[in-house]
Amino acid sequence: MKWRRSPREWVHFIWSRLQALPIRTKLAGMVWLSTCLFIFVLTVEIRAMTAANLERDLEERGIAIARALAEDATDLLLTQNTFGLHQKIRTTLETNPDVRYVFIQDANGLVQAHSFPNRVPPSLLTVNHLEAGLPQQVLTVQSEEGLITDIAVPILNGELGTVRLGMSHNRIQQELARTTNIVVLLSLSGLAAASVAVYVLASILLTPISRLVDATERMRAGDLDQQVPVHFPDEIGRLTTAFNRMARQLAAARRDLEQRNRHLQALNEFSHLLSAQTTLDALLETATREAARLLGCESAWIVLAPSEDAQTAPGIQAAWGVSDAFRAHEMRPHAQQCHCFDVLSGKADWRHPVMRHDCPRLHRAFEQRTSEIAFDRHLSVPLVSHDHPLGLLNLALRPTQTFSDEQIALAEALGRQIGIALDAELQRQRALRELAEREALRAQLLERVLAAQEEERRRIARELHDEAGQALTSLMVGFGILQQNLDDPYAVAANLADLKLTTNRILENLHRLAIDLRPASLDHVGLVAALRQYADVCRRQSNISIDFEAVGLDEHRRFSPEVETAIYRIVQEALTNAMRHAQATHVDIILECRNGHLIAIVEDDGIGFDPTTINTQERLGVFGMRERAAMLGGTLTIESQPGIGTTIHVEVPYEHSYSHR
Repeated sequence: MKWRRSPREWVHFIWSRLQALPIRTKLAGMVWLSTCLFIFVLTVEIRAMTAANLERDLEERGIAIARALAEDATDLLLTQNTFGLHQKIRTTLETNPDVRYVFIQDANGLVQAHSFPNRVPPSLLTVNHLEAGLPQQVLTVQSEEGLITDIAVPILNGELGTVRLGMSHNRIQQELARTTNIVVLLSLSGLAAASVAVYVLASILLTPISRLVDATERMRAGDLDQQVPVHFPDEIGRLTTAFNRMARQLAAARRDLEQRNRHLQALNEFSHLLSAQTTLDALLETATREAARLLGCESAWIVLAPSEDAQTAPGIQAAWGVSDAFRAHEMRPHAQQCHCFDVLSGKADWRHPVMRHDCPRLHRAFEQRTSEIAFDRHLSVPLVSHDHPLGLLNLALRPTQTFSDEQIALAEALGRQIGIALDAELQRQRALRELAEREALRAQLLERVLAAQEEERRRIARELHDEAGQALTSLMVGFGILQQNLDDPYAVAANLADLKLTTNRILENLHRLAIDLRPASLDHVGLVAALRQYADVCRRQSNISIDFEAVGLDEHRRFSPEVETAIYRIVQEALTNAMRHAQATHVDIILECRNGHLIAIVEDDGIGFDPTTINTQERLGVFGMRERAAMLGGTLTIESQPGIGTTIHVEVPYEHSYSHR
């Protein structure tokens, strides 16, 4: 055995041994511990109360004795009768066994009489000095003989001195010891009687509990048909009754659990089959067939809600176990509506399966002889995903066929599985269509960008050739004429003026060309100044009134080059569209910083447009602006109404900004 253990190991070892004790021993131990604790607390309280009472009584008696002695000492001190003082002190000691010492001091603190054999101990003279004006002063001190209550009482209001008297606590300690012994003896007697009663009571109570333990062990071994007899209608009897009821419920729950496990296994296999399908038609066909097989139905079909742009009623998208004539008749574009339309349109409850006896499809099938299956009703199960019905699974039943509550619950679970798989497939197809559309737009945008680059190169080459080239040729001709007329001052001055005008035109054209390529102000003075300058240029080049306002931004506020370039190009594209297509007379441009985002708004009063009729070129422009915003983690929205105007709102985040001066 390992004896060298840490304190934590010893605690764990003792606790494990206590837990392994029988209940009888635990009950007896708890009674012993609680009773011992009660005895201890009771003894402490009784000792404390007794000690307080005895000490208070001792103090009151001491004060009374000291006052009586002070009254008697008044005349003796006035007559200087020292012998009488000693007699009074001796009488006080003889008649009061608790008085340990007495001595009398005059007004100057000199001892006039005392009860000590030799002299008053010097330390006692200063231990309880009576303050002036107090009727008495009490102090408990520790001496070699034990606790002493020292009492000081003035003689004739302190004019003649002080009586000092010490009361011993020895009798108090003896009384406390006697009281403690009596309390402990009585408590231990009660503890012994209680222990015997607890042991007998525990034996009576634990017999039915032992039977419950045996029955529990048999249930653990798998025998759930256990019933324990009830002997008394007490708590143990109610526990036994609850145990018997629990055993019956466990047996029923095990049967239900086994059935649920079969359902879960079926759902798991069903989910695997659905996830293995790669097309919508295969998914629906597999779901219809497997759901009918799992629920023991011979026929089933799935009705889906029409797409958003379709105007027809819900139609059958997949069927199993029905004739071709039934499927062809009910899948016609203009087939008569049934209850499925009400469910999928929200006019009827779709949250739970419903047994349909009055389905128009069934009536039409029998009337037109299009069905070879003799079913008279069907269970309509909603295909739900994200709390929204996507379709209905109809399971046909024969006249003699019934569905239990468990089968209906399984059908509802299958409907949810089909709804989730159907929603995922529809979202995948929608995402593929959107991806293909975005890729097509991206390709068109790239083609347009390349074409715009080539057009920009041709425009630059044309302007350089037509304007700059001709201007430079004119400048060379002017220099030639100037050279020929050097002797004529008036001709030289006129030629120099013409050459200066020509040079200015060349510089303006080159400056305009540089601004079209990339404004230098965007690199040197920032986005606010560049947009203000571009707005002024557009205002001069067109008849449109353009107002630019920077809210909370000064001219020197700078952002990252990517943010400034993106906002500048988006505003440039928006202004170009307003001038070329919108037929606007006024345009407002607002630039603002808010909550870590840079916001630009371009609003015109033009003719607007209908987003559904936008042409390819305009769509590519909008797509390009959105792409610029998205590359920076921002958003771009366009609101336009025919005859009212267009508002372009772009918002991009920025990490930081700085001021450049």
